[in-house]
Amino acid sequence: MHRLALAAAGIALVSVSASAQQNAGRDDSSFLWSKQLPAGSTVTIRSGNGPIDVRESPNDRVEVRATKRPRGRSSIRDVSFDVREASPGAEGETRICVVYDGSSLCDENRGNRNRDVNVRVDFTVLIPRSMRLRLTTGNGEISIDKAGADVLASTGNGRVSIGETTGSVEVSTGNGDVQVEAASGPVRVSTGNGQVFIATSSGPVWATSGNGDVIARMKTLSRESSMNFTTGSGSVRVTLPADFNGTIDASTGNGSLNSEFEISIMGRLDPRHLRGTIGKGGPTLRLQTGNGNVELRKG
Repeated sequence: MHRLALAAAGIALVSVSASAQQNAGRDDSSFLWSKQLPAGSTVTIRSGNGPIDVRESPNDRVEVRATKRPRGRSSIRDVSFDVREASPGAEGETRICVVYDGSSLCDENRGNRNRDVNVRVDFTVLIPRSMRLRLTTGNGEISIDKAGADVLASTGNGRVSIGETTGSVEVSTGNGDVQVEAASGPVRVSTGNGQVFIATSSGPVWATSGNGDVIARMKTLSRESSMNFTTGSGSVRVTLPADFNGTIDASTGNGSLNSEFEISIMGRLDPRHLRGTIGKGGPTLRLQTGNGNVELRKG
């Protein structure tokens, strides 16, 4: 293993074989990994506690920096990092996972062995736009700006903010608002509690919230697909291309239904439930709220 300890900054710069990296950065308060990866590679970050901030790299290298923030009786030595690199020159997946007291989050069947380790890890990632991103944290905000092609981001508790991506986006949070702006492809969002805002140049889009407004805007639809927008309580506002064709199924437990599109109604007219066709008909568009208004707008 080759490791350069930067004592003044408290940083460990690591470049070692995959079989020997599970205890990387154990004795240091900060950890730094940097490498040039082939275009189209996947970079995965897995953390149990702490925010993840991703930005566009100023060069063709991936840089992952992590800062440990122990609390109470916990120590920086309770946490290390497991780096599992793809084969040299291959468009594979490189994983960087937090290791809690010898148990790596890279291992799928590790159980909940970090329950007594009170160390937050703050990740800052610089990545070229050509890379795919897979981000997971048990507790913490996730922010991504002008970075990554396809993006998959998940947090158990925290806000998620994503700006300007070039591929598909999939986001889930147990509790927190989700904002996806300037996306370029399909978007799928789920939050247990929080507002959802999505703007993409090319849908389709799927969005659900247990409690909060759901707002989505699509300039075009890259393919025909059923779409679903649901909230337990809050308004649903969806903006679609003016030439949209589809079947609409919209309902509200307590609110109004409004559409800028002409709709050929199916069945009885019901102020709380609307079914019909827009244009030539096609895939189903579902808009549903338990308490709030439903609005369908032309882009």
